[in-house]
Amino acid sequence: MILNNQSDKYKIQYFHIFLSFIIILSACKKSSKTYVDIQFSIHPNFVTVAIGKTFPQKLSIKISSNVDGTLPIEWVSENSSIATVSSDGVLKGIKPGEVMIKASIRGGGGTATCKVVVYDTLDYKYRLVLKDKGPVSYSFNHPQAYLSNRAIEQRIKNNIAIDSSDIPISEDYLNQIQNLGGIIVSKSKWLKTVSVHISNPSNMDKIRNLPFVKDVQLVWMDIKDTTAYFKTLVTYKTVSTTRNVFTPAYYGNAWNNIKINNGQYLHDNGFKGQGMEIAVLDAGFYNWNAISTLTNVDIKGTKSFIYQKPNVFQLDTHGTTVTSCMATNLPGTFVGTAPDASYWLLATEDNTTEFPIEEDYWVQALEYVDSIGIKIVNTSLGYRDYDPLIPPASYTYVDMNGRSSHASKGANIAAAKGILIICSAGNESSFVGTPADSPNVLAIGAVDPNNNISTFSSYGITVDGRVKPDVLALGTSSAVISTNGTVRLSNGTSYASPILCGLAACLWQANPKLNNFEIMQVIKQSANRYQTPIMPFGYGIADMQIAMQLAQNLSATK
Repeated sequence: MILNNQSDKYKIQYFHIFLSFIIILSACKKSSKTYVDIQFSIHPNFVTVAIGKTFPQKLSIKISSNVDGTLPIEWVSENSSIATVSSDGVLKGIKPGEVMIKASIRGGGGTATCKVVVYDTLDYKYRLVLKDKGPVSYSFNHPQAYLSNRAIEQRIKNNIAIDSSDIPISEDYLNQIQNLGGIIVSKSKWLKTVSVHISNPSNMDKIRNLPFVKDVQLVWMDIKDTTAYFKTLVTYKTVSTTRNVFTPAYYGNAWNNIKINNGQYLHDNGFKGQGMEIAVLDAGFYNWNAISTLTNVDIKGTKSFIYQKPNVFQLDTHGTTVTSCMATNLPGTFVGTAPDASYWLLATEDNTTEFPIEEDYWVQALEYVDSIGIKIVNTSLGYRDYDPLIPPASYTYVDMNGRSSHASKGANIAAAKGILIICSAGNESSFVGTPADSPNVLAIGAVDPNNNISTFSSYGITVDGRVKPDVLALGTSSAVISTNGTVRLSNGTSYASPILCGLAACLWQANPKLNNFEIMQVIKQSANRYQTPIMPFGYGIADMQIAMQLAQNLSATK
């Protein structure tokens, strides 16, 4: 451009200044549209994820403003001990709880949040070992508050003291545990333990810190089950029948069951268990109340100690066949070893899993047996190998010393209170499990109808030098009543145990002056290898005629 005069020069300068001002204003307006009033949210804005798992989709940003391009987002977990989030929105659950995940535009300019709930896919059961039983209002001078009259009478009769082990655990302690989220599924006043069901592990942290809790042991874990747990006591009563002809034809299919131990001798002398009550601790008694061949058995009551499984008639079949060996009373078809006895059907074994919590159920059932004054227990159960999810829960040979396991501790206390416990030796062809390992439990091994040792029968010398099994009974081709009411033959020390238990009840009926330890001893002394025990027979096959003579001789001294 050619400048003609000074005025034109100033006009051009003013024009440049004006143009620059317009450009600056335009730039400021464009910047405002890019970084102001951006609205966004996290998608999804609520997430549930299991511990140890990654949420299947990445968290993302949903933008409601018209913005070109991708925003630079920073992801942050407000509590990374519960859940973590990666730089690109990958979410992972760490432990149960709730946490907020925050997204913000890098450099500032807004935030959005997402609520995350991390849950545990498992439920747990813990055994709480207490330092003491807490403040209680019970006293030794008024035992009726925690023992039945029959239990008290038996203690007096057998000169067994009522002591501190009989005092229940403080309600204050139990309430504190429950208030912190522990659902009590079992407790032992003898062993000072409380077993709790836990759905939220954070509750366990609080319970663990209670001042009266000495130790905490994980005894069960499984997929969550939200079914409400409740307890029940079902009563099912009938009337027993009797018959006074005791030939092989009279026993029918059960003749081999009883003849091995010469048990018919007790029946011939009028002792078939009348007035005796036997508690059967087992896995369940499926369909018992609907089996026509068992309707004349005197069932005093039933109770399940298994968490969330209240009806013993809807559980496992094992207890049905076990009890039939003793209780069946069908002359000419099947007569058990104690047909005139009365029975309590108690479920303690959860057959769906294999965890130490079952020992807690078992001990609690023993305490119940003691509280109602029952003197004889059959338990065709044994504990040795557990689910490896809780290492090192399984027992070794060294552990089977009769005093270390939860079950053997409970058995020893029960025996000290006058209870005779008869238990299957096991079917592992090796060392016995617990509670059979206890010196105060009569462990029963198995033979076949020809008196040969059953190949599966467990045996061995315990760590402290005791013989197990104690004695033998029929465990191969044992006659039982199946859940459809028919007779079948079954194998296992599970059947040798009740066959012998029924006979022990008849022997005790005949010799009421003896205590539980004396009944155990005369049964062992009656066995054919008592003088020279040898594995795998233990003391051998018990003979009830010899046991009767020994018991009568001992009774005469009292």
